[in-house]
Order: sequence, then structure tokens, then C-alpha cells
Amino acid sequence: MYLDLTDILRSPGSSVEKPIALAPVMLDDIELKAPLKGWIKATNARHNVVISGQVSTTIMQDCGRCLEPFEQPIEVELEAVAPVRYFLSRLNGTIESDEDETQNELTADELAALFDAHTLDVLELIRQAIVLQTPIAPLCNEDCAGLPEAADFQEEHDARWNALSEWQRNHPTLPDASAHNN
Repeated sequence: MYLDLTDILRSPGSSVEKPIALAPVMLDDIELKAPLKGWIKATNARHNVVISGQVSTTIMQDCGRCLEPFEQPIEVELEAVAPVRYFLSRLNGTIESDEDETQNELTADELAALFDAHTLDVLELIRQAIVLQTPIAPLCNEDCAGLPEAADFQEEHDARWNALSEWQRNHPTLPDASAHNN
């Protein structure tokens, strides 16, 4: 899905807003299990094109404890900023100087991943937002027990902890280790 920015690039202060309604797709390694629903808005803020929006969907993830796949509902904010001169230089065939590039929040390569000539690759922006806004270690539920084999190594079942517990009982001035396990 692409968003044409031609009209707003010609008119500072103008904006365009579009709804997003797409069937479930694969975004590289992210499997969407529900339709993408939301909106996206592009605004010419004189010196920059500001992209904002929001989408919701359900993605497949692997639980960080039990490693089982599960469906995770997610709602992500879409954000991007590109200088207007980036589009003008692309249309005119010129290249920005290093000084201009250092003033940008995004490098030319990062801009090229999202923008091509006068269009925005909306699916790439959504993919990047999902990658950045999903939990690093997602849980299928808060009470997930983890892998079945992990029960053999729990503190109360592992005899190796007995010596440490005995040592702690003999040294009562030391802080209680169980207070740090929360």
C-alpha cells in the first residue's frame, strides 16, 4: 500500500488522511492474523513532511517462557518525518550534502526505505512500527509456567539451593535473598 504525497508536497500546510483497512498479510517475518485497521495522515509542515497514524491488528508471537506461538492483539502508533527537500532532491536528481543529512533525524537510507520519489510505503512504516513497539519477551499469559522441563530447576525443587539456604540461616545479618526475587 502506498500513499501519494504529490499534492501535499506542492502546498505547505496541506495534509491528506486515509483510512487503512487491509486483509491479513505477512510483513517479512511478522505474521498478521487479523485485518489491519486504522488511519494514516501526511502533513506538509513547510520544511518537513510529518506522517502520523495508528493501526491495530493481531500478530503471531512466540511466548518468552513456554516458546509456544500465540496471537497477540496490538495497536501501534505510526510516526515518520522527512524533510521536504529530500523529495525535491529526488525529483530533481540531486543529492543532499552531508551537512543537510546530519540535520535530519533519519538518514538518507532510512528515508529511502519508507519513501520513493513522492510516495510513502505504508506497509513498511507499519512493519517498522510493529517491530519497534512489540514486547521483546512476550508472554502468552501472565501466569505462564514456562517450559515443562523448567520445573525441575525451581528453587524449591533443586537440592543445590539447600546449602545456600543453610548458609543464609547461619548469617541472619545478611538481607533476605527472597526479597530480591520479586
